[in-house]
Amino acid sequence: MLKIYHKMLLGVLALGMITSCTPEGAEYIDELDIVYTNHDPDFVFSSQNTYALPDQVVKITEEIVDGEPGDEPEYIDPAYSVTILNSIRSNMNSLGYTEVDKSANPDLIVLPSAMQTDQLYFYYDWWYWNWWYPGWGTGWGWYYPGYYPPQVSRIRTGTVFLQMTQPEGINAADQIPVIWTGVMNGLLEGSKDQVATRINNSINQAFTQSPYLAK
Repeated sequence: MLKIYHKMLLGVLALGMITSCTPEGAEYIDELDIVYTNHDPDFVFSSQNTYALPDQVVKITEEIVDGEPGDEPEYIDPAYSVTILNSIRSNMNSLGYTEVDKSANPDLIVLPSAMQTDQLYFYYDWWYWNWWYPGWGTGWGWYYPGYYPPQVSRIRTGTVFLQMTQPEGINAADQIPVIWTGVMNGLLEGSKDQVATRINNSINQAFTQSPYLAK
């Protein structure tokens, strides 16, 4: 079931408000795009070598999710999925990681999701990924070790979410550590070519402003 956060991305929204309140205002829509990242400060990314990436991008919706374990969720437009996945793959490979299949015991897993709605459901339920995540067990869920997820109450543009997890880091309470989070707001607007360019730019920025990811 979707969990709605009412206090997410406060800092990110504040930045957006400052930008939109400048005397001249934004000349182009991409000037309002916002990229937020956060991570587990105790995690040593440089000791990791491999990662897995799904071949679809999950679509986060306003509907309550009540599926059975193993059921697949809805996905976003394949044209956008390819752009998002290729951008993630390019950045991860450039950082020195090697992509492997999820069955090959990857050190890291990157889970991309996207939405376009007036409200942000960032902390969505485990159900969205339990069908794909390797070795997923009953009662598992997300947690954010050593830091807090971003918080926001409302957005009106498209948003892409990236969650980087460690499959072997499951704790005693069956919680999967989300060791890095990226949130890119304002991406799914305009023509497909414009969206593709903005997705690439924003995902690149998310990795650029996360130098600790480098091996």
